[in-house]
Parts: sequence; structure tokens; C-alpha cells
Amino acid sequence: MCTVSYIPQDENRFVFTSNRDENPLRAATELHKLEINKKTLYFPQDSQAKGSWFVFSNTNQMVCILNGAFEPHLSASSYRMSRGKMALQFFEYPSIQNFVDFFEFKGLEPFTMVVLDAGELTELRWDEQKLYKTSLDRTKTHLWSSATLYPKSWQETRKKELEDWFGDDLKGQEEVMEFHLSKFPFTREALVSLYGEQVPQDIPVQTISVSSIQGSKQKFVFKYKRAKELLTFEKTVDFD
Repeated sequence: MCTVSYIPQDENRFVFTSNRDENPLRAATELHKLEINKKTLYFPQDSQAKGSWFVFSNTNQMVCILNGAFEPHLSASSYRMSRGKMALQFFEYPSIQNFVDFFEFKGLEPFTMVVLDAGELTELRWDEQKLYKTSLDRTKTHLWSSATLYPKSWQETRKKELEDWFGDDLKGQEEVMEFHLSKFPFTREALVSLYGEQVPQDIPVQTISVSSIQGSKQKFVFKYKRAKELLTFEKTVDFD
């Protein structure tokens, strides 16, 4: 799933936005709330697996999951845990380093996780053998796409499109969301570039929604919008 972008703004603000490329039967219908270790979590829920790809809290923490690490992989018949449930379990740990040190990654399908933890932006990638942790510059633009859906050339092209679009202008959160939906939708051609013409014509994957956070030192402003539908929901969370 996913094309995800991080765009820095002025005064320590940013816009973080995620397309969800998935079977429409797994679309979220509402924003869920969960209490874990005195933290209040909010997330759109995968209606099938019951986890989430996008979770944020009142403790200035946020995680976003993408399928795959660096390269496409063959999925096993079963895994120890869904990656969406791992996203929720992240918040059981006091910090990202504690999560990295003590969470059991063995038995999970490859993933990329983007984490915002107490003002630090970090990328985690798990390839079934090793966890790779990379600290990212919050003053620079970043873009990710699922390794199982998009070749690296598509990721590079989309990042340039994004940077060319906003240039030196300050774009609002809703503008970024609309750009994601209109310019970064899933297409079968991306899979053909990865796997060849044997990709079925009727593959049940599409960009079904866009989720976004505008963040600052004081709060998160979350917005969710279903593609081609009127369903939207939003939540503003002040940090404790």
C-alpha cells in the first residue's frame, strides 16, 4: 500500500500525507480511539485486519506503515502478526529506541515504517532478516512508496513531481491531500513495471483514501478523505 510524503513548513510545522492503495473492501469507515499505557491513540482502522497503517497519539508520536522494505518480495502463507497491529503495539514502548531494542520483528512480513517521535523523524525498514534504522532530516522533503507496488523509478519521479509542484510556496494540508489523490493514484502500470504483463487486468487494488497530519510542537491536525466518496473525518489532538 501507499505513497507517503513529508513536507516541512515554517515554524517547525509539517504536513505528512499517506495514500492508501488497497482493496476497497478494507477501507476505513471511522476514526478509532484506543488507550495504551496512558497514551490516547487515534487511527483509521483496516476493516479486515483490524490494525492500521496510520496511527497518532496525544504524546507527539505518529507511525505510518508501508508494505515492503527495499525490493518486492513473495508473501508467505502466514505471519506472526499483521504489520497494522504492530503499528498499534509501537505505542506500548516509551520511545522508538526502546521499540527497536525490544520488539520481536522476526516473523513479520517486510515493511517500511515512518516514525515521528518527540520531534524526531525516523525510517525503519525490515527485510525479514535485519532491521534498518535511518534518522531523517525534518527540514527536507521525503517521499516513500510501497516496494511491493512501485518500482524505485516511480518513487523518484513522484518525489520530483511533488517538489516541482510546491516549489517555494507554502501549501496547505488540504491542497497536499488533493495533490496526492490526483497525481499519485495507484495504476496497474506500476505493477507491470515491477512484475511484467502477467499482472491481471482486474487486480483489486486502488487508491481508496488519503490520510494526513499537519503537525507542530503543540498539536496534530488529522484529516481523512475517501477517494471518489463523500466520507471524511478529522481530529485535532493537543499534546499532553
